[in-house]
Amino acid sequence: MLGEERYSKIVASMPKVIKYNDSGSRIPLLQKVLDQLGKPDLNFKTIHIAGTNGKGSTSEMIYQLLLNAGYRVGIFSSPAFYDDREQVRQNGVTISEHDFVDCYEALESAWNQLDLSQKDFSVFETWYLVSVIYFNERALDYVIYECGMGGELDATNATRNVEYAVFTKIDMDHMKFLGSTIEEIATAKSKIIKPGIKVVSYPTQNSRAEQILQNEADHQQASLTQTGSYNVALDEEHLTYSVVNLYFRKKHYDDVYFNLGGLYQIKNLQNVLNWIELFNQDSEIKITADNLISMLKTVSLPGRMQQLTKNPTVVLDAAHNVNAIKGLVDSITKLRANKKLIVVVGFLADKQYQKCVDILLELPATFIVTSPNNFERALPAVDLYQVFKDDPESDGKDIFLADSITDALDKARELQKTASDLVIFTGSFYLINQIKPLWNE
Repeated sequence: MLGEERYSKIVASMPKVIKYNDSGSRIPLLQKVLDQLGKPDLNFKTIHIAGTNGKGSTSEMIYQLLLNAGYRVGIFSSPAFYDDREQVRQNGVTISEHDFVDCYEALESAWNQLDLSQKDFSVFETWYLVSVIYFNERALDYVIYECGMGGELDATNATRNVEYAVFTKIDMDHMKFLGSTIEEIATAKSKIIKPGIKVVSYPTQNSRAEQILQNEADHQQASLTQTGSYNVALDEEHLTYSVVNLYFRKKHYDDVYFNLGGLYQIKNLQNVLNWIELFNQDSEIKITADNLISMLKTVSLPGRMQQLTKNPTVVLDAAHNVNAIKGLVDSITKLRANKKLIVVVGFLADKQYQKCVDILLELPATFIVTSPNNFERALPAVDLYQVFKDDPESDGKDIFLADSITDALDKARELQKTASDLVIFTGSFYLINQIKPLWNE
């Protein structure tokens, strides 16, 4: 069978389920598989990233920094935006279909020896195990593992050779799996802290979450830091980028272009700077100012304050939970004042979409409501439309119901032609990742 056909058949066979909390921890099972494979996770140093918002940005910045400094680096992150293979990258290269098949066949062999098979593992667990095999074969110095959800029971927590745990902002999300309070969610995430490692926590972490992280660090005899001498200050904020001033390794660098938009990215960058300071204390090959400035100029994330077109202006921002929606609205409110805009939005049914709607309605916008491209989890457009209409803040606002993503896009084009307003597509990744190919058509 050709590699492409074999790859497609394997991906189609993966159970599209979440094996999280269904029968207790699956970490021992995953580590049993890794042991059968020869413990490949022990052959590279791991930087483990957990949190509610900012994991993708933080992971990508650290990945680019290490590459710029000359290290051999891998990254495992999710969700993929356009292609599942985006989850596994090393040294700037996405895993090929051929390499995936080779790693998967090694994994199948280990499963067979343990009397296991694909049906015993979720799609996320399978990609995680494939990534460990792939990274090990490439003799990498560091691998960045981004938690998919939670921490303690997340498949990535099977990785054992962890040097750093970096926590982004912890907030309310995935409550069905992680708990209904910030304390429960923080506790689940804190369990990626392993004995003796170095821990970095988001600069303005929720105080209750921070105390839980500190308690777990103390329990594991790990050091935790939330501040450092490397600092960033916002100079100019724009919708899809910023200009910042840096204090780095005892020198000032002014008017540095930062290719990620949104006020929240400044705090994510400060979190990364705090990690760099620890890394530079530990490592012979340091991350330099040139490495940092180069990363800031080029770092990008699809679907995060991403400018799709400039004239007319179209922006994609996968703000899929309450905290992310608040960050989006805060940035737009500051930058756009009372200028009109068009917001196309859709959510998954397991998100706090009612609270998201409350926040979105603070904007002076016309709303187009649709449903994401995820049959199992999408909130029907008609249900979200009703939430908008029932909200007292919707009085006087134009709200349109779109039967499909294509209809929503067509409506946005139609409205933009007459008003020249900014168009923002937001909400679920499963909405945002459909827009670029449709728009380009």
